[in-house]
Amino acid sequence: MTTPTSMALGQFSFSPDAPRWLWSDAMYTLHGMEPGDVVPTRELFLSHVHPEDRGRVEYALHASVVERVPAGCDYRLADLSGETRDVVIALAPARPDDLTATVSGVLIDDSTRQREAISAGVNAELQRALESHAVIDQAKGALMLVYGVDAEEAFQMLRWASQQRSVRLRVLAERLVGAVRSFGGMGPQLRARMDETFVAVLEDGDLPVQRTTAEPVRLSVDLAATTPTLRVSGRVDLASLRELAGALSRLTAAGEGRDGVVVDLRGVPVVGAAARFVLATAKRRNEARGIAMQILASPHLPMSPSRAWTTEEDRRPRGTQRASATTSPGG
Repeated sequence: MTTPTSMALGQFSFSPDAPRWLWSDAMYTLHGMEPGDVVPTRELFLSHVHPEDRGRVEYALHASVVERVPAGCDYRLADLSGETRDVVIALAPARPDDLTATVSGVLIDDSTRQREAISAGVNAELQRALESHAVIDQAKGALMLVYGVDAEEAFQMLRWASQQRSVRLRVLAERLVGAVRSFGGMGPQLRARMDETFVAVLEDGDLPVQRTTAEPVRLSVDLAATTPTLRVSGRVDLASLRELAGALSRLTAAGEGRDGVVVDLRGVPVVGAAARFVLATAKRRNEARGIAMQILASPHLPMSPSRAWTTEEDRRPRGTQRASATTSPGG
């Protein structure tokens, strides 16, 4: 049997008054046949059109015969062996002086172009996926280095953060990687420590002694108190935000029907941007539910860029306070 790859274009013609169509050899080939195997007719032609495409092929035939206008469409052709390929049919109506009203047409095998288009699309998607995977891995690496977490925890940090602002994970990773690159690398102290670590692993020697600067975060939610209170101590940073956010959600739920809730940060050595982000979000959510959220902080608590919450001094009776401000997070 002749394969359709030897000819990608078939020609045919037919007259509405004659049952038999005229096919070129390539038309037989496209249908998986040898020239002369069958008598080509309208019924035979349509029987090799995919059922879902038959309606538009019949309409194209009707337009060329009855309306005498050029017509065409694409459809799926099922050859004699059952193989399906994408083809395009183009029909030219009979000339005005043609008494037989013969319609001429061509059938073009479009499978190769379709496969190439699909392949190009798949390759493009694969390339985008690989690029996305690469930039996410780079962002994970940055978090792993700074916070000392493993790859899965770094991914969960990115994933959680992306959900808070409905930012696509890849977009967030690209922003983070771009920002880190713009810093021009780590500061002198971190570079020196990386130098020590790199040389140590290169020579398979002892790693530098880890110097712990703050205790891990500890969270205690007192739901039995008149005013539900969340007490936070230890290090609060990006690595502990999900845990803090979960505790704040429990606190909000406990505050329903109460006068308010309290977040006690007096055991936290430093409240940075990540912690302020979560606290400000929690405060907005509480306010939306009519729950007042009070945040307590030590008067000497370092905050970046500025302290903006209630301190122990702020809670003293009026007349005994020193000058201090009371505002909401980010307010």
